[in-house]
Amino acid sequence: MSGSFLKYLFLMLAGAGAYGQSARPLTVFLKEPLPVDGAVAALNPVVLRWPYQKGDGVTYEVRLSMDSLFSKTPVWTADGLPGAIYNPCRLLEKGTWYWQYRVSGKSWSKRLKFLMPENAAPVAAPAPHEFLSAIPPGHPRILVDRPGQEVRSLAKQEEAQAILEEAEHALAVELVVESENPEGKPGLTPQQAGRLRKDAVVRSGHRIRETVIPLCQAYLLTGDKRYRDKAIALAMQISSWDPDGITSQSDFTDGISMYGMALVFDTFYDDLSGEQKAQLSRSAGIRAARFYDHWVNNIESKVLSGHVWQLLLNEFFKTALALYGHEDEAARWLSYAYGLFLGRTPVLGGIDGGWAEGASYFRMNIDMLVEIPEKIKRYTGFDFISSHPWYRNQADWLIYQVPPGGSADGFGDNTEELLSTPPFFAAYADVMGRLLNDSRFRWYLQKMRELREVDLAKEPVLRWHRLIYPGTLSENLPEKPPALPMARIFREAGIASLHTNPSEPEHDIMVAFRASPYGAYGHAHADQNTFNVMVDGKRLFFRTGYKVAMNDPHRLGWSMHTKAHNGILINGEGQPYSIEAGGRIRHFLQGKTLAYVAGDASGAYRSKEKGVDTGLRKFRRHIILLKPGILVVYDELEADKPAVWSWLIHSLEHMSADTAGSAYTGRAGNATGTGKLWAPGPLSWSLKNKFDVPAVSYRTSPGKVRKAYNDDQWHLTATSASPARIMRFLSVIRISRDADEMIAFKDLSGSGDSPVVEAGAWKISATLSGERAPSLRISSVSGDVIFSVFDEELKAGERVFRGRAAQSPKLLEITPEGHKLLEAEDFIPDF
Repeated sequence: MSGSFLKYLFLMLAGAGAYGQSARPLTVFLKEPLPVDGAVAALNPVVLRWPYQKGDGVTYEVRLSMDSLFSKTPVWTADGLPGAIYNPCRLLEKGTWYWQYRVSGKSWSKRLKFLMPENAAPVAAPAPHEFLSAIPPGHPRILVDRPGQEVRSLAKQEEAQAILEEAEHALAVELVVESENPEGKPGLTPQQAGRLRKDAVVRSGHRIRETVIPLCQAYLLTGDKRYRDKAIALAMQISSWDPDGITSQSDFTDGISMYGMALVFDTFYDDLSGEQKAQLSRSAGIRAARFYDHWVNNIESKVLSGHVWQLLLNEFFKTALALYGHEDEAARWLSYAYGLFLGRTPVLGGIDGGWAEGASYFRMNIDMLVEIPEKIKRYTGFDFISSHPWYRNQADWLIYQVPPGGSADGFGDNTEELLSTPPFFAAYADVMGRLLNDSRFRWYLQKMRELREVDLAKEPVLRWHRLIYPGTLSENLPEKPPALPMARIFREAGIASLHTNPSEPEHDIMVAFRASPYGAYGHAHADQNTFNVMVDGKRLFFRTGYKVAMNDPHRLGWSMHTKAHNGILINGEGQPYSIEAGGRIRHFLQGKTLAYVAGDASGAYRSKEKGVDTGLRKFRRHIILLKPGILVVYDELEADKPAVWSWLIHSLEHMSADTAGSAYTGRAGNATGTGKLWAPGPLSWSLKNKFDVPAVSYRTSPGKVRKAYNDDQWHLTATSASPARIMRFLSVIRISRDADEMIAFKDLSGSGDSPVVEAGAWKISATLSGERAPSLRISSVSGDVIFSVFDEELKAGERVFRGRAAQSPKLLEITPEGHKLLEAEDFIPDF
């Protein structure tokens, strides 16, 4: 991958300088225009974005040209833009482009430029007016694409039968707007009581989703008027509710109320009376107008508004589609949703396929990520999914970060619940495999079915899409796993995974790592430069705690906090809860038996937004996985003054510590991890199996068992006995299964600050003293693999190998065919 392309990836993501000590971190709202001046585009066209200006009725103008003076044609201009975003919706010629923006009637910004290379991926979508003009005048439009589209022949399919079963249940359901009043329940805090009231409102929305949608689908599949009559009755009931009442207290319930009415309006348009049409259209439109007013000139410039991208944008898009031609403002709403989706998707992904907010909350985004672009394709022919590189690269994210059949990587809220890959990932892989005809998605689905029971017909995610758009699929399905390297990184999301055997996740050691520019924002945790270790899909060394609720004391005081993760504390403090407290993946290398990733969290322990500065100035963590099962962790730490440093590691099932030998052991299933920790001075050790802030179970839903939060997870802390401005740690962890022979270990250290060890077939040495330059060297005992993080050259016998850059990580592999030198580039944009 070219250096210019790597530069673009970071520029488009962050719009800021290098991460680390001189980093300008991400902010909640965009503060610099994107693409950054001088960027090299990866997509054609480039979507232009800039800092927004608050105010009612604010509009913007933009101009774009290959002429720096904007005097020669073509000059693409746009005015009256309601948000700080512009998509040219046309392919741009290769070369340098210049652009400016301004608030309407104000002065132009400084002139900016970007380079459009010949190899940029073409993603030129039709203009919004072209999309609107392709919409048929009749109904339905949401569940099918055109009036009269035949779907009744599908009624015998398994997915259809599951829908009909849900519709039969919905016939007996009555909608009641819940208003739980929990103040009288003993032992509740005000925060807990408020959460229960909100839960009751959210449950009302779930009931709409679980009734109206399957009823509409079932009617299209069968023509059974019972489903029609019940759906209309429910929608009319919703339309009688006060849009500013209790359902507006949850945007999710507000959104599904809006969409439920629009879906019935669209599905049964020809069967509704004029009065019913008017009432449903008007009531849905009131809620849609409110969403639009809240979002416009805001969401375009916000790094993330989770609920918008999870469910609400999809519901808003489909509502506007249904009301187009009936509500005067629907064209504006639909154009806005169309442009917002194409201009920002994937909002937390970038290009390389990663996802920054964690595997659990990915589920909430799946329908939106597929249904909106598929509807655009059906009407215009433009295939966003096939055009945008992120979708195809998602196959690697699934395989490496959410391996089939086992635990996900552990990053983000609720991943503690993903002990085994949920069926919704199989549903997503199935659809993506068909849309992209990509064998990796197909293999992922096959492997999931091999390792666990998967009933796609029962999985609601993308079920309707799978039913009516089965797609075409090559008959040449993979008979064996694709050729998978040991590791994969997703720089834009700031995550990586190293594996010993990714093609067989049931016989694999996985090390997941996070150093993300998105910091601790949304459902992400304060876990920069932390790692999790899984063996055969089970969690060996893993972050701890639970997401009870977003503002629950346990989440804020433990599970989101750095101390709940396998990370570092300075003077007992972790990373602030801020998007500014981000990191980045700095280096990456892999060979046949060794995989390496390095993260930089030097800026993760301070935030201007939160007024926090812990004094940490450097934190670089180096992670190396060696086959068959050795994990090496080397930390470089510096502070602005002497500080006390704590090295943390956790395990869910059991841990023990040999403090005299600076060793620790964790177990998970039939796997054991035995680690030894070195530091330049004495350490004090603490091992406990209680949370600092307990997790209290108080949330429940009718018919569901209240979650149990077990306070028996294990937490090991090794703390420097005396303050030091510079600190380094080295840990070597041997991982084995009960049926395997324990990997041999010899400590050959001559001094405490220069450990040298042999672990199995590997020799590892490092420098820990802050008075000397850092070093980390690893070589196979046989001499056919040599790795160093900091050395300028590698020596193999009489031969000397030098890389392109001094002190860059280097890997030398020696085979009968010859010598192969690999060198890691520093992922910092050079501007």
